[in-house]
Amino acid sequence: MASDDVREIKSRLDIVEIVSEYLPLKKNGQTFWGCCPFHSEKTPSFSVSPERQTFHCFGCGKGGDIFTFIMETEHLEFREALERLAERAGVKLSGRRRDDGRRVSADINRAALDFFMESLGSAGGEAARRYLERRSIPAEVCRRFEIGWAPTSWDLLVRALRNKGYSPEQIAESGLAAQGRDGGYYDRFRGRVIFPIYNITGRLIGFGGRILDGDGAKYLNSPESRVFNKRHNLYLLDKAKSSMSAKGATILVEGYMDAIRAHLFGYTNTVASMGTALTQEQVSLIKRMTGMCYICYDSDSAGQEAALRAMYLLQAEGVAAKRVLWQGGKDPDELLLLPGGAELFENSIKNALPLPLFHARLRREALGEAEKAPAARRDLLEGLASLSVFDVTPYIDELANILGVFPHELQNQIEGYRRQREKSPLRAREGAAGGGNGADAGSCADDLEYMLCSLLWNREELRSKCSADDVALYVSDPAIQAIIFALLGGDEPESLERRWRQMNDDGGMKIIAKGNSLLSREGISGESSAGLMDTIRLKYLKRQIAPLVAKIKQGTISDAEYAEYLKYTRLLKGGNTKA
Repeated sequence: MASDDVREIKSRLDIVEIVSEYLPLKKNGQTFWGCCPFHSEKTPSFSVSPERQTFHCFGCGKGGDIFTFIMETEHLEFREALERLAERAGVKLSGRRRDDGRRVSADINRAALDFFMESLGSAGGEAARRYLERRSIPAEVCRRFEIGWAPTSWDLLVRALRNKGYSPEQIAESGLAAQGRDGGYYDRFRGRVIFPIYNITGRLIGFGGRILDGDGAKYLNSPESRVFNKRHNLYLLDKAKSSMSAKGATILVEGYMDAIRAHLFGYTNTVASMGTALTQEQVSLIKRMTGMCYICYDSDSAGQEAALRAMYLLQAEGVAAKRVLWQGGKDPDELLLLPGGAELFENSIKNALPLPLFHARLRREALGEAEKAPAARRDLLEGLASLSVFDVTPYIDELANILGVFPHELQNQIEGYRRQREKSPLRAREGAAGGGNGADAGSCADDLEYMLCSLLWNREELRSKCSADDVALYVSDPAIQAIIFALLGGDEPESLERRWRQMNDDGGMKIIAKGNSLLSREGISGESSAGLMDTIRLKYLKRQIAPLVAKIKQGTISDAEYAEYLKYTRLLKGGNTKA
C-alpha cells in the first residue's frame, strides 16, 4: 500500500539531511533554522523539526513533511516525489512490479553513458571532438552536459554492456540495441554525438544522438518505452527547473545545441522540446514551474508555424507565451555565437511578441493577397477568439490596422467568432493547438479537402514538400484546415492521434477515415496530389470570384473589387494559382 511505503521512507530518511542539501540550516535548541526557499527573506523564518520530521515557514506559511518539501522545491507530483525518495531510501514500492525493470534500465543507461563519455575521449572519438570544437563546445562543456560519442562499430556498446552482466534482451529493452534478422543484436546509436536525457526527477531515461556522416536521420532518440517518452519530457529540464521557477519564465528552444548554448550564456531557464512539436504533456511540465514561456524556435516557415501552435497550446493552459524573433542567425545556437550575439539575444527576448501580435504579423503577407486573405483572416480571428479579452485588448489597435478595419469593428468580429465557439461543442482552434478538431466527418467540407488531408496524413514525403501557406489557406473547412496546419507545421500523425484519444475526441480520425475511403474509391494516390491541390486552389478562386461576378451584373462593384476580379480572372486563365 502507498501509505506503508510512505511510512517506510520516512523511517529511513531524515528531513534535516534532505533540507540541508537545498539551504544552509543552523541549529537553535531542538530546531534548525534557515532562510525560506519559497520566498525572499533576509531574516531566517524557516524552521525544520527533526523530532516531528516537518518544516514550517513563519513568513509565507508553507509547511509539511519530507514529501511536501520535495514536491515544492523540485516541482514534482506526489508519485514522482514518492519514487525519488523511495530510490534514495532503498525502498521497493509495493504494487510496482515494473520497478525492477525500471531500475535495470536506469542502471544500463548509466553504464551506457559512461561508455559514450569514455568513447568521446578515446582515439576513436577524434572526429566527434573536432565537430564539437567547431561548434564551440570545448571539453569542459562536454563534461558539464555529459556529451558523449557512439562509435561507428556495429556492436561495441552491446559487447561492453554484456561484459558488465546485462543480457542482450535487457539492453534492447532499454532502447540501446536492436535485434537483426539473423537474431544478433546491434547498437542503436552508431556514429553519433550523444546527449543524455533526464526526466524531471533527475533520472537518466534515454539519449539523443546527432549523426556526423553517412545516411540516417540527422537526430535519433531512444525509442518509446516504459522508461522513455519524448512527449512527456523536455531536454535539460532537470537542470533548468529551479531557474525557471526563480526567474518566473521559461525559454523554449527546439534542439540540444540550442539549449546548451543558452545555458552557457547564462539563460539557465532554457529547455528544449527535442525537435518535436510541443505537446500537452510538455506544457504541463512548464506550467508546474512558471506562467511565462518565451518561444525561440527556428525562424524558417516550419519554425514559425510550430511556434504559433505551441503558443496557443501554452495560452490555453494559462501560460503566457511570447515569440522571440531576431534578424541574424537561424537558431539560438547560431545567434549567440555571432559577434554581439548575447546582446542580440537579450534584446530579442525583451522585444518578444505576444501571441495576438505574432499571429497577426505571421498572417500579414497572406492578408495582402486576395486569394489567401479570407482564409488568413478567418484563421487569425478564430485564434483571437480563443483567447481571453485581457489577452487581446491591449493590442486591438495594431491588430485592427493589420486587418484593415476599425478597432471597434475588429472587436465585434472577434466577439462574433467567440459566440460561434460557444455554440459549437468542438472548436477548430483547439484542433490546431490542442488536439480536437472542430468538426466531424459529416460536415459540409469538400470531398477533395478530405482526400488532401488524408494524403498528407499518410505520406511523410508529401508533407515535406508542402508549406502551410500554399495548402491550408485554400481549405474552407476549419477542422480540416486545423489538421493540415498541424501536419505541415511538424506534428506527427501518431502524436495527433494520441492527443485526440486522450481528449476522447474522435472527430479527427473520422476526417482521416473519410478521406481514406474517398481516396480508395477514386483510386487517387500520392502521385496525384499535385493535381488535387491545384484543383482545390482553383475551386477556392472560383468561390472568391463568384460574388464579384454577381456585383458586376448588378452594377454595384467598386474599383477595388473590380481589381480583385481581374486578378482572379488572370489567375484562372493562366492556370497559375499562386499570386
